[in-house]
Amino acid sequence: MSSSSTRNLLIFTAVSSVWAIVFGLIGPFYVVHVEKLSGGMEKLGIAFSIMVLCQSATSYFAGHFSDRLGRKPFLFLTAYTDAIVLFLYTVVNEVYQLYLLQGLLGITNGVADTIRMSILGDLTIKGKRGRSIGKFTAIVSLSSAAGLSLGGYVVKFYGIESLFYLASIIVILSTVLLFFIKEIDD
Repeated sequence: MSSSSTRNLLIFTAVSSVWAIVFGLIGPFYVVHVEKLSGGMEKLGIAFSIMVLCQSATSYFAGHFSDRLGRKPFLFLTAYTDAIVLFLYTVVNEVYQLYLLQGLLGITNGVADTIRMSILGDLTIKGKRGRSIGKFTAIVSLSSAAGLSLGGYVVKFYGIESLFYLASIIVILSTVLLFFIKEIDD
């Protein structure tokens, strides 16, 4: 692996780890919050199915357009959209608004998952791809676990809404690291 690919992979791992901590922080409390906003378990199921449907619908298009336009623009777009959506979870109060947010989050998840896999493919070499991606996944998963552990304390001392505000701010600030990733042309 070239030194620029190694550097890019380290930066991407750092950004992904920060995002994993953030989404780990809000993870279980996001579900509780969505259930409260939706007004019932049956509507919670609908809210999450909307998210998954939108996620599946956007994956192909994200991959197609990222091949043509590059990966970084999509990373910035999903990060800023996620930050806005996370903030909006604190101000919505109607079920249809929740469904719209779930749809937006599904779109960003579909884009982010596809871009993440594409970047990992771009930054790793064939003979060591499994090991590199395994290492990436292990680090990001540990970061998520750390976020999950800390989330309960943040909610206990500051409340659920503060968790969403904090997550929005951290996601926006972490995009600074994306400027240091250099896209590699095939």
